[in-house]
Amino acid sequence: MQTVVRSGSTAYAAQAMGVRVLLLSGLPDSRTAHQLVSCGSLVDVEDTLDLALARLRNDPIGYDLFVMDCDAYGGISGGERAVCSLIAAEAKMRVMLVSRDFDEPALPLGRRTAVCLPTAVGDDDFRRGFDHVLRDRARLAVM
Repeated sequence: MQTVVRSGSTAYAAQAMGVRVLLLSGLPDSRTAHQLVSCGSLVDVEDTLDLALARLRNDPIGYDLFVMDCDAYGGISGGERAVCSLIAAEAKMRVMLVSRDFDEPALPLGRRTAVCLPTAVGDDDFRRGFDHVLRDRARLAVM
C-alpha cells in the first residue's frame, strides 16, 4: 500500500478537500493518482484487487470513492469483475473506472453506477467525472 499526497494542490469549489480514495493501479505514481491528488483527494494505492477489496471491507472510516485503472487488470471486463466483486462484498461504494478502452467519458445518472473515463481524458473532464461520481456525498461543514 502506498499513500500519495502532494502539497500545493489546486483547490476546487465543487467537492471539499480530503475525499478518501482507494485507487487500484499497477502504477502507484500513475496519471490517475496525480489527477485525484489534484482534485484534493487523499489517495491510498493498492496493486491487487484482493487487497483492495479487503481494505475496502475492513477500513474503519470508510472510503468515499473506489477508482480503478482498468488497463493493468484486463481492461473494461476487469473493471466489470471488480464492480461485481464490490457488489458481492456488499460494499456501498462510489466507483470510477479509467481505461484506454473507453471512447469518451460516461457520467451515468444512476447513483449505483460507475463513472467511466478514458485514460487520456483531460484534467477538466477528469474533474467533471470526479465531481459527478461524488455528487451525492455529504460535505463536511467547518465551524
